[in-house]
Amino acid sequence: MRFELLFPILFFLLSLILAVPRSYDPYLYEEDLGEGRLILRVEGVGEVSDKGFSARVKVLGGDFPEIYEKTAFLRVYGAEDVPSKYLEVYGKVRVREGRIFISATYKDVSFANVLPSLRDRLAKRLEEKIGDQEVRALALAYFLGEDQSVVPMRVQSAFLTTGLVHLLVVSGGHLSLLALMLRFLAPYRLGLWLALLGVSFYALFLVPSEPPVLRAYLMILASILLLLYGERPNLLGILLASGGVILLFFPEYVSSYSFWLSFCATLYILLSLREPPRKDVVFLSFWVSFFAFLGTMPIVSLFSFSAPFSILLTPLLSVPFLAFTYYGFLDMLTFFSLPAFPLEVMGRFISASVMFFSDFAPMLFFNFSLWETIFSLSLGAVLLYFLKGWEKLLVGLVFVPFLLRLF
Repeated sequence: MRFELLFPILFFLLSLILAVPRSYDPYLYEEDLGEGRLILRVEGVGEVSDKGFSARVKVLGGDFPEIYEKTAFLRVYGAEDVPSKYLEVYGKVRVREGRIFISATYKDVSFANVLPSLRDRLAKRLEEKIGDQEVRALALAYFLGEDQSVVPMRVQSAFLTTGLVHLLVVSGGHLSLLALMLRFLAPYRLGLWLALLGVSFYALFLVPSEPPVLRAYLMILASILLLLYGERPNLLGILLASGGVILLFFPEYVSSYSFWLSFCATLYILLSLREPPRKDVVFLSFWVSFFAFLGTMPIVSLFSFSAPFSILLTPLLSVPFLAFTYYGFLDMLTFFSLPAFPLEVMGRFISASVMFFSDFAPMLFFNFSLWETIFSLSLGAVLLYFLKGWEKLLVGLVFVPFLLRLF
């Protein structure tokens, strides 16, 4: 192992060890915070039941500063809808197992006088522009990180069954493609600065600061700065350092599935690209897809089923997704002023393709415990680092004992 990776590894492990005890906040685990005023932003589409209206919300302000910028679950008794995306609520706040619940009656909910953000204005412009409901929902989730609930349930189910549900959230792929696109809009150094500024603005102001976005942003930021100083970025070391920084400042992410899925998928992708057996683009697309699946399968098994069909579908649908992404970002740069027709056609094709493949996509229910997940992924990563060429496929044997439980 090269010496230059020693510090990032030690830093990541130290941050991980320190994050475990710091991630547990007894005050915000089981607590009745009482009643008070809150300013909320509704995330996605709410649900109506016989008990009233419920939705995911983000706490923007009010009488409880300890829960600012946290996601909560709102229930408004006696309501079938709410007056606005921004709400002023007088309600009761409870925390159960780290999850925040807010309850109120419809009489205690009113419109909040909050100026719409640039993200809100872009979302509204996109909604007005695209007529097709499915494509509109896909674009809102894909480009602006709107909650998956905006996507029709049958489309969500199709993405989940095919293993492509990660495409319904903003992730490292979005930021990387945006950086590449902006980089080639200008000469080398100017293009790098343009990519740095564009990705920073997108990650910090236009999409939710979820763990995958934060991880990807830190990696791109470090890589571009190194390139500007004439250095060649070591992406593996940057990944470990970025993960360490995130756990150091956000220790609660140590128990975040989205953080570990993003981190392990990227780790296995980078390790698989160290001395691969072939270097043509088509081969590498399937090669990378296979190891990304291996790097996430044990984690996914902790809360859901695995969808191995994603190994084939991810490369096969990469071309329409790339076209959809590039056109969408170009459209965003013009405040969604380009013709909507190309985006709608590509969105319909992607949605129809995923729906078609979901009809015969297999679902596998593995049985990994937490410690088995940690052990198998760690051992697999070490082997991927040292093995070369076709030998890297031997990493799959690490997971075979757990897969045999299926039979």
